[in-house]
Amino acid sequence: MPTRHFILVCWLSLLLPTVWAASYQPPFSPRLTLDFNRDWRFYRGDVTNATDPLFDDTAWSYVSTPHTFNDVDTFDNIITKGGERDLFEGVTWYRKHFTLPIGAKAGKAFLEFEGLRQAAWFYLNGQLVGTYENGVTACGIDITAVARYGAETNVLAVKVDNSHDYREAATGTAFQWNSRDFNPMYGGLVRNVRLHLTGQVYQTLPLYENLKTSGVYVYATNLSLADRTATVTVAAEVRNESSDQQSIELSAVIVDAAGQVCAEFKGETYDMVAGETGQLTAGGVLKPAQFWSDRNPVLYTVYSLLKVDGHVVDVVATHTGFRQTSFRGGAGQGGVYLNDHFTWLTGYSQRSSDEWAALGGAYPDWLHVYSLQLLRDSKANYVRWMHVAPQPADVRACDQLGIVEVCPAGDKEKDAEGRQWEQRKEVMRDTLIYYRNSPSILFWEAGNNGISAAHMTEMVALRRQWDPYGGRAMGCRTLNDTNATGVAEYYGVMIGQDAKTDALETPQAMFRAYSAERRDLAPFIETEDFRDEAARRFWDDYSPPHFGFKPGPNDTWKWNSETFCLAAAERYQAYRSNWIANTNPAHARWSAYASIIWADSNSHGRQYDSEVCRVGGKVDALRLLKEAFYVYRVMQNELPDMHIIGHWSYPTGTVKTVYVAANHCDRVELSLNGQILGRSTTPTNGYIYAFPAVKYSPGRLQAVAWSGERPVCTNELVTAGAPAALKLTAITSPHGFIADGADVALFDVEVVDTAGRRCPTDEARVDFQLTGPALWRGGYNSGQTNSINRTWLNTECGINRVIIRATEQPGRVTLTATRAGLPPAQASLELLPVLRTE
Repeated sequence: MPTRHFILVCWLSLLLPTVWAASYQPPFSPRLTLDFNRDWRFYRGDVTNATDPLFDDTAWSYVSTPHTFNDVDTFDNIITKGGERDLFEGVTWYRKHFTLPIGAKAGKAFLEFEGLRQAAWFYLNGQLVGTYENGVTACGIDITAVARYGAETNVLAVKVDNSHDYREAATGTAFQWNSRDFNPMYGGLVRNVRLHLTGQVYQTLPLYENLKTSGVYVYATNLSLADRTATVTVAAEVRNESSDQQSIELSAVIVDAAGQVCAEFKGETYDMVAGETGQLTAGGVLKPAQFWSDRNPVLYTVYSLLKVDGHVVDVVATHTGFRQTSFRGGAGQGGVYLNDHFTWLTGYSQRSSDEWAALGGAYPDWLHVYSLQLLRDSKANYVRWMHVAPQPADVRACDQLGIVEVCPAGDKEKDAEGRQWEQRKEVMRDTLIYYRNSPSILFWEAGNNGISAAHMTEMVALRRQWDPYGGRAMGCRTLNDTNATGVAEYYGVMIGQDAKTDALETPQAMFRAYSAERRDLAPFIETEDFRDEAARRFWDDYSPPHFGFKPGPNDTWKWNSETFCLAAAERYQAYRSNWIANTNPAHARWSAYASIIWADSNSHGRQYDSEVCRVGGKVDALRLLKEAFYVYRVMQNELPDMHIIGHWSYPTGTVKTVYVAANHCDRVELSLNGQILGRSTTPTNGYIYAFPAVKYSPGRLQAVAWSGERPVCTNELVTAGAPAALKLTAITSPHGFIADGADVALFDVEVVDTAGRRCPTDEARVDFQLTGPALWRGGYNSGQTNSINRTWLNTECGINRVIIRATEQPGRVTLTATRAGLPPAQASLELLPVLRTE
C-alpha cells in the first residue's frame, strides 16, 4: 500500500478568490488542519471483516469526499408525494489508509466529518473509535489513543447506513427528520473531512457530537456605528491533556481580508491542572471597525493564541464578522435592522440538501458558492434552509456573499415528544455551537410547523446558553400555540398573506400563526410562500414544441414559464404592499419574504405525473436560469430593472400578450423594429406591464422603462434563425479543474443560429463523448425518467448542461457534442494536478 500524503488547506480560501491574511503570519504551533478528502476506498453494500486493517480492499472503488453513492440514482423517476423512492439505501463502507507524522505522537489527533447521512460507525486500526446517528450535524472523533505514527500505516474504516427507517440504537427511536419526502437521503460521507493535529494544550473544536467540546466563540458587544468601534471578545474552550499543571495565556489578533492586523488583545492567564477543561477569554476594542451586512459582508480572521511559559502552543483561526442587529415589532417601525438600517429580507427557501441533478447532495465547495452567487444575482439577500441544518459550505458562502440565513437544526411537520424531542434539542445545541460564529445566520428555527410554548421556551434557553451574544433570534414557523406569544424572538409563517389574515378583527386573533399582537412584539418573516411549480422547458402557450404545459390528473399546478412569472409577481406584491415599513397597521405585517424554492429539488413535489423533481425553483436542478429568475431579480432590485418575459422566435401568425416585468419607473414603452407598439403606466401586480394582442414579426422587440422624461433601463429580445451550430461553454472553479477526485466541471450546450444567438424553442437530442481522465456524470431532462448519467440529452429552450467529475490523474479532458444535421462542437479542459505538502 503506497504512503498517502496530505494537502494542507485554508478551507475558506477555496470558496472565493479572496486573500485571507496574506500579510499577517500567525506564529508556528503544533496545530495542523489537514485535508482528509482524498484516497478513500468505497464499497456499496455490507462487507464482513471490513474493520480488519488487513482486509483486502484493492477491488473497491477509489473515491474522494464529499461523496454520495446516490449521485447515479437521483432525479430519474417521476416525483411523488413521498419524494423519490428508488434511491439506494442501506449499508456501505469506506476505508482509508494513511500515515501520521512522528512529531504528532506527543499531541492529539481528531477527525472532523462535516456531515454524513444517516448513521456511521468509525473503526481505526480495527477498534471502534466513535459512532454517529443524527444525520445532520458535524461530528468529531478523537483517534489519539489508537493512531499509529511514523512509517506505520493507519486504516480507517467507516460503516455508513442511509436507511430512511434507521432508528437510534440505544432507544429504538426514529429521527423525526430522517424522511425522504423533504430530506432526500443522499447517503455517504457527503461533506468535507479533515484531520486536526494539536499539542497537548489546545483549544477544542466546535464539535459537540462525540467530542462534547464547544471550540472558540467570537462575539462583539458595545457596537458604536458612529464611532466605528466594537468590543470584541474571544472565548476559547481550552483543554490541558499534558501530565502537569500548566499556566496558559490566551491572546487574540484580528486581521482583515487584506491581511492587515486591526487589533491585538492580551487576555487571561489561567492555571489549569492536568486533565482540566476551562474557558479563557481575551478581548478589547476594535477601531476602526467595519460591520457585516447584506450590502457589505465584511469578514475578519480572528486568531486566538495559547502560550505556555511564553511559548505559543496553539493557534486557531476563526472567520467571522461583526454586526449590530435588532428584531423589532410594530407597524411602521418593526422589522429586522442590520447596523441600525431597516433591512427588507427577500429571497427563497431551499432544501438543506441543496442538491444538483447528476451530483446529488455531495459536491465541491465552489459549486455551493456558484449557486448562492446566482441567488445573490437575483437581488435576493435571504435564504431560509428547510427542516435540517444547512451544509457548512453553504453557510460559509452566505457569510461571504451577504445572504441572511434562517438556520434550523432538525424537525419535520409537527412537534415531538419524549426521546424525539430530546433528539431535536441535541441537534439544535450542536448546530448552535458549530455555526455561532457565522454572521449571516440571524435566525435559529426551532420548528417547521409549530411547537408548544414549553418547547419554545426550551429552545430560547438553548440560544441563551450557547449563543448569548451572537445577535440572533430563536423562533419557529407556524407557532400556533397562543401561550408562545412573547416567548419566541421572531415569528415565522407559511403562506401568511391571505384574505383571512386581512379579516382578523382583534390583535389576538390568529391565522396561520399571524396576529397583530405578535406583529407588535417581534418581526414576522415569511418562510415559504408561492408553493406553485413550473418546469423550465415550457415557455408559454404559443411556443413550440410544447405549446404550454398540459397537466396530468395528479398535477396540482398548470403553469408554464410565463404564467408562473405572473403568479409569482402577484404573490410577491401581496407581501411587498403589506411590508412592516407601512405606517398603516392594516398593511404592516411582513419583515421578510421567501418563495419556495430556489433550485428544483429531488424532494416531494406537486407535478406528480410530469416531473422527476419539485420544479418550483427559480433555477432548475442544474442551476440553469428560468424566466422566474429574472422576474424576481426585477422585483427584488433596489435600482430600476426590467425584463421582457419569454423570447421572440414564434411561429408565423402568432398573436399574444407581451409581458414586461419592471420596477422603479413611471411607464414602460414597447417597440418592434423601431415602431412603438404601446405605452403602459399601470402595472398589474405591481410589476407586470401587459401589452395585449401583439402580432409577431421577426426582428428586435425592445422595452424601455421611463422615470419622468428619463429612460432608466432597457431590455430587448431578438429573433433567432434556424439552428446552425452547437456551442459548448465550460464552467470551472476559480482555481480551474483540479484532479482531486471530487472536483467537477460544468459544460453548457447550446443550439445557436448563424449569428450565434440561442434558438429558444429548440428541443432535440444531443449526444456527448468524453475523453481524458474524467468521469461522466451528465445532466437531466426534468420530464423524462432515467436521463441521469446518460450520454445524450435533449436541449430545453435551446440549452442544457452536463457535468463531469475529476479523477486523481491530471491531463487533458475533451468533450464532444454531436447533433444530427449540425456540425459537432468540442471543448477541452486541463485537469490540473493537486498541490501537495509532503
